[in-house]
Amino acid sequence: MSYYPKSQIKTDLYTKGKEFRVISLQKEYTGYYWKTSKGEYFSGRNPKDGTPLELEVIPTIPASKNNVVTYTLGQDNNLYNFFKGIDVSKTFLLPTYVKPSPSKDDYQIGNFIRYFAKKYTQNIYIETSKEIYDNLDNQNEEYDYPSYLIFTLVWVLTGSSLSVEKANRNIIKSTEQRLNINGLDTYLKFNYLEFYK
Repeated sequence: MSYYPKSQIKTDLYTKGKEFRVISLQKEYTGYYWKTSKGEYFSGRNPKDGTPLELEVIPTIPASKNNVVTYTLGQDNNLYNFFKGIDVSKTFLLPTYVKPSPSKDDYQIGNFIRYFAKKYTQNIYIETSKEIYDNLDNQNEEYDYPSYLIFTLVWVLTGSSLSVEKANRNIIKSTEQRLNINGLDTYLKFNYLEFYK
């Protein structure tokens, strides 16, 4: 076993399972482990604890649950994350597209609320559900809420087609100006009469 300076390792870590497997045996590992600043993982409390076996992160398969996609960031190969103590193996829930469906009551009222999330770092919009929107808004730690700007639109459903089209176009423009964003009308395919009756 190579020598590792204390500044280059984290010791006395513990896994309850379903996180790592022993590379040589391809068996799931439960117990104490330690990791290096290079993103390597070994069994035992520290390098001097028995004969350390090299571990690897068990890859996760993206899954869908309640219209939410999960993803897992890869192994800690980043010195910055290691020294800052950031666990990049944490799994977060992401907002996913949910097609809205106005109710009869919405049509009687004449409008309904649409829920959106936009990546801060990219011009990517996702129309989603109220439930997912609320989780992001409430900063539910299971969700990747820091990565998303969330907002709603009050979408007009009834009236003359010209007035509905004009109202929805203005709603989009004012939302883009207020939030300093662009491309929302493109995401909605310039369909200002969507759901119109």
